[in-house]
Amino acid sequence: METNTDTDICIVGCGPVGAFSSIALRARGFEVIVVEKQADIYHLPRAINLDDELRRAFQNLDMEMHIADMVTPLQGAEFLDANLERLFGIDMPPGFIGPNGHPPASAFHQPDLDTLLRTVARERGADIRLRTEVVGVTEQADAVRVDTPGGAITARWVVACDGASSAVRRMLGVGIEDRGFDQDWLVVDIDLTQLDHPMPSCAQQVCDPDRPATFVPGHANHRRWEFQIQPGEDPRAMCAPDTVWSLVAPWITPVQGNLIRAVVYRFHAMVAETMRVGRVFLAGDAAHQMPPFLGQGLNTGFRDAVNLAWKMDLVARRVAGDALLDTYEMERKPHASGVVEHAVDVGRLIDTLAGRADHDVDQSSGYGGGRPFPRLEQGVLWGGGDRVGRLQPQPTVDGVPLDAHLGDGFAVLVADPSIEVPPAWTGLGARVVSVEPELIGGHGLAIVRPDRYVAATVDDQAAADRATASILDALAVGPA
Repeated sequence: METNTDTDICIVGCGPVGAFSSIALRARGFEVIVVEKQADIYHLPRAINLDDELRRAFQNLDMEMHIADMVTPLQGAEFLDANLERLFGIDMPPGFIGPNGHPPASAFHQPDLDTLLRTVARERGADIRLRTEVVGVTEQADAVRVDTPGGAITARWVVACDGASSAVRRMLGVGIEDRGFDQDWLVVDIDLTQLDHPMPSCAQQVCDPDRPATFVPGHANHRRWEFQIQPGEDPRAMCAPDTVWSLVAPWITPVQGNLIRAVVYRFHAMVAETMRVGRVFLAGDAAHQMPPFLGQGLNTGFRDAVNLAWKMDLVARRVAGDALLDTYEMERKPHASGVVEHAVDVGRLIDTLAGRADHDVDQSSGYGGGRPFPRLEQGVLWGGGDRVGRLQPQPTVDGVPLDAHLGDGFAVLVADPSIEVPPAWTGLGARVVSVEPELIGGHGLAIVRPDRYVAATVDDQAAADRATASILDALAVGPA
């Protein structure tokens, strides 16, 4: 630390993204204070899907042993017509493992995940202060002052994970960019009482011209439905139990389940104008919101946390310069925006297939339609290789996941021994691992970042040297 502060990092908000951020930052040695205005974890489920990239992140935080018992892998996702007949989709049979070394999509019960995250955060040394509301955020010369009714907290950096109505975002005067999607949907959660009742194992988008609907199989006995509210309908009346049971009748009857909640939400699509203001960073719903059709809202917030943690670590240890933190927004905003736009297009595709609208979207935006997940386009990257800006696949190598060989910093994967690893990587503590060419897309050498995104792929010595110099420049550590 360069100044006398109360903590290295103050996290505002102890929802799942805030708690996860504290775990990721504690893993890199930071002192962390988390402030949360609520006293208790929200007791009803909201997010429901955890993807394989974030299962991998939990693995690397030594939490996979907890997560594995709290999730149920989904077996696919599909679009259906009004008669519940399949139009198209993608199947993931039991036991299917994706390129990140985990099932591509896993359902979870958010109150249980939130409880685990807070428990682990406390066990690993995060100072969590509940019933603590932030009433002011002021940047000082080399710190940030966070004011609460109980007194001020000074920190080197602040991470605002305080949700869609983020008080910190408002205090900073950060506006939001509306991505043009606002729909009211009834969200229904039911716990099965007859576990042998046959239910779909795939997530479903029902393209019904009268009322589009979504079904998601949850963890254990939990199931989720969403129904689009139509013009003129009273949201309160739509939440009445008789109405709810009539809507879910194609799947289940009251004898077979307990209604946990029925509430109308407005699905939004927005991205904050900026994700960094000086020493304050926005993450999670404070930075972006999206309709739930891809199941990526919470995952996108977790990605923010992973991206920020390793960069703060290098800057704090003076391995990198402060300019590295500029790449947080440079990388995360376009990536999150791409996910938001894809989620919006899935919503528009539902209406298009139902014949309710004629949006400029086609089947490529749907499940299994071939639309690629967004990649990092700029930042700590070099070159235009097909793997650059995407996650390095994680197979099992010598009996353990690849990441166990890579450590928690940069790694250089070498397939062509004629390419010498530039000595700068040794100075940065990067691990050098010999691999087969197919593991890095047939290239001779790959540079992999601490978040497991590929920073560069090269095929000769000159390219390896140029890539190293460029990445060091992005890290603001001077010439190679």
